[in-house]
Amino acid sequence: MSQPQTLTPVTPSPIPAGEPIWADLDSPHPEESRQFYAALFGWEYQISEEYGGHANAHLHGNKAAGISPMPPYSAPGTRSAWTVYFASEDLEADISRARALGGQLLAGPMQIGDQGRLATFADPAGANFGLWEDDQHGGFAAHNGPGRLVWAEVNTHDAASATAFYGQLLKADAQQLPGADYHQLMHGETGFAGVSGHAQNWEAVDAGGWMVYFYTEDVDQAAQVTERSGGKVLVAPFDMEFGRMAVLTDPAGAVFSVMNPQPAGR
Repeated sequence: MSQPQTLTPVTPSPIPAGEPIWADLDSPHPEESRQFYAALFGWEYQISEEYGGHANAHLHGNKAAGISPMPPYSAPGTRSAWTVYFASEDLEADISRARALGGQLLAGPMQIGDQGRLATFADPAGANFGLWEDDQHGGFAAHNGPGRLVWAEVNTHDAASATAFYGQLLKADAQQLPGADYHQLMHGETGFAGVSGHAQNWEAVDAGGWMVYFYTEDVDQAAQVTERSGGKVLVAPFDMEFGRMAVLTDPAGAVFSVMNPQPAGR
C-alpha cells in the first residue's frame, strides 16, 4: 500500500465528552494481531508489560488504536473484537446513567495507572462498548495516514431504541439520513458516530455490535492484503454515497471495516 508523507507526532486536542476517544482490540493471539495490522496499516507498537502486554499502535509516533490480550475476566468462548470507547468527564455519573437507561456494566470502573479509568458495558440489545475518563493517555492522536479511525457505528435490529439509548447516554442529538434506517449521532453540527438498522442486510456479518472503520487509501488493495495476511473479506469492496469500503476480519476473527471516505470521482 502507498505510504503517506511522514508526519511529526502531535499533541492531541482534548476529545469532547461522549465522542469516540479510543478503539481497543482484545485478541487471543496479540502478537499475531499486531503483525496483521502492521502489514495492513503500517502500525508500529509500544508494548507496556505493566498493563498486561497492552500495545499502543502508532502512526508516525501518533497513537492510533490499542491491541490487548484477552482480559482474564473474559467468559469462555469470548470472541476477539474491537471495542469503541467514548470520552467521559465523570465516569461514575456516566455509569449510573448507562444503568438507568438499561445498559449492563460488564467491567469497571478500572484505574489504568496514570492513563485514565475505564468501564465496559453492554447496551440494552447486547452490543458492547466502553467509556474512558482520560488522564495522561490522550486518546487518538493519528489524524492522517492509513489505519486511523474515521467512523464507528452500532448495527442493530432496533435502530429507534439504540438511537434513544446512545443519544441520552452521550448527550447527543440524532439526524436520520434521508430514506435510510440510519441515524448520525450529533454534537452540534458534528456527526461522530452512527446507528444503523441495516445489519440484517449483511448476512456475512453478525448483526448487532459496534463496527470500527479505519481509513485506507486503496480499499481493494487492503482487502487483498487482508487475505494474504490470514484474514477474510466478509463484504467485498463496494462504492456508496460516502466513499468506498469493505468489511473484513483479522486472523482471530475480529470484524472491522476499511474505508476511503472520498466518493469516487470527486
